[in-house]
Amino acid sequence: MIPTTNPPFLFRVCYSDTDAAGFIYHARYLEIFERSRSEWLQQRGLSPTKLINEFGILLPVREITMNFHRPGRLDDLLSIDQVIEHRGRTQIAVKQTAQRITEGAEPELIASALLHIVCVDTKTLKPKGLPDWLFKADE
Repeated sequence: MIPTTNPPFLFRVCYSDTDAAGFIYHARYLEIFERSRSEWLQQRGLSPTKLINEFGILLPVREITMNFHRPGRLDDLLSIDQVIEHRGRTQIAVKQTAQRITEGAEPELIASALLHIVCVDTKTLKPKGLPDWLFKADE
């Protein structure tokens, strides 16, 4: 595993993130994890637009597996971490976790996901080698 060196992404659960039972709606975790990955790029001076326009690459999610460990609730403060578990020539496997942060208590795991992200050329949509410079801050 290659841990990221970025600080965790913090996310406060608001009303629109919850379902009728008052728990975080399961599909919202996809959005929360996406925001965390976007912040990971921003901390490297990158963005999806810059990757497309300047480097000719896209990083779509090819596969995702999610696990829900405990319910998240309204007003929870979540810490989102990500670890690159495997890096191949054209794809990476990233494990993301959402942990509830409560003052005076250990972080509590509430959801996790394993994402397989592939690097593709913007014109051909064929796999393209992941650039080494994308991971320099993590090594």
